[in-house]
Amino acid sequence: MKIRPETIVLARESRSYTQKELANLLGVEQGTISKIEKGLLEPSDSVIQNISDKLDYPLSFFSEPLIRVQGLYRMKLSMPVSKFKACEAKMTIIERHFTKLHDAVELPDINIPSWDIDKNGSPEMAAIFVRERWRIPKGRIDNLTKILEDNGIVIIMLDLGDLDALSTFSETRQPLIFLNKRRTSDRLRYNLAHELGHFVLHWGQIVLEDRDKEQEANEFASEFLMPMRDIESQLTRLTQDKIIELKRYWKTSMKAIVRKAYTLGTLTKDQYYYLNKQFNYMGYAKGEPELFPAEKETLFSEIISIYINELNYSKEQLSELLNTNVSELESLYFGKTSIKAMNSLRIQA
Repeated sequence: MKIRPETIVLARESRSYTQKELANLLGVEQGTISKIEKGLLEPSDSVIQNISDKLDYPLSFFSEPLIRVQGLYRMKLSMPVSKFKACEAKMTIIERHFTKLHDAVELPDINIPSWDIDKNGSPEMAAIFVRERWRIPKGRIDNLTKILEDNGIVIIMLDLGDLDALSTFSETRQPLIFLNKRRTSDRLRYNLAHELGHFVLHWGQIVLEDRDKEQEANEFASEFLMPMRDIESQLTRLTQDKIIELKRYWKTSMKAIVRKAYTLGTLTKDQYYYLNKQFNYMGYAKGEPELFPAEKETLFSEIISIYINELNYSKEQLSELLNTNVSELESLYFGKTSIKAMNSLRIQA
C-alpha cells in the first residue's frame, strides 16, 4: 500500500506520541519510525497495518494528501511543544473534515472587512468600523458567536489544552476559528473577538515584524466588546460588586473590564494593580465565576447533522468519507469518548 509519510507524523502527533513511544508500541527501533516518517524507508503492509491499529486510524487515512493547518495562534508561552503539536494535528484533521463536508451546505456569505492600521488608524477604530459595517447596535453584543457565523466565519469547538484559539482559512478559503471549549464563557467571547481582530487587521496584509499583532488584536477585542463611548461612564468608582454587575451585563471578564477602565483613565495605576491583586487572591487568574452561559456554535454542528439526518449517511459511511474510525467520529462529533481516544490523551493530562 502506498502511504504518505507525513500522514504518519500527523496521526502520531494527534495521539500525543513521540517517535520513541510509537516505536515501543510497534516493537521496532525509533530509527525505523524516523526513516518511515521522512520517506527514506518504505514500510511493509504489515507495518502499516500495525501503525493503523495502534494509532486508531483506518488505512485510508495514510494515503490522503496533507496540508497542515496554519494560522495565528493564541496560547500560553509555557505550552510544551509536544502538546502544541497534538493540538495542531487535531485541528489539521478537523479542517480536512470540514473541507470534505461543507459543499453539501450553503454557508453564509463571507463578510469580513479589512483594515490597514498604517493607513486607516488604530485597532480601536477598526473595531468601531466593523461594528458599524455589521450594523451592531450600541452597547453589549448579546451573541457574538451568531454574529460571526452570520458573516461567514465557521467556529469549531475543540479541547485544545493551553491553546486558546486559532484563526485560519480552510483549503476552500472559508474563515475558521478553532476555539478551546475548556475556557470559561467570558474567555470564549474574548478569544472570538481577538481572532476576529486577526482576520480584520492581519490576514491578507503585510505586517511589519516590529508590530505586536497579539496586542493589536487585544485592543480590537476590547473595543469591539466594550465600546468606549458606551462603557466609559460606567467605569467610575469601581468596586468588586460593581465590576461583577458590569461583567454580567457586558459578558466580558472582570479583568478585561478593569483593564478597560485603566486604559480609559478612570482607574489610577495603584487602583488597577490593587484590583488585580484582589482577583489573584480570589483565584480568578485560573478562572472567574461564570455569570452567563457559554455561547454555542451552530454552523459546524449543523453540517454534521445534515449529513446524518437529511442526507441519510450512517456513521459508518460518514467515517469512511472522512477517513476516520467510527469511534473517533463519535468522540469528535457525538460526545462519546472511546477507550483508545482516552488512552491517547494520557501524556496531555
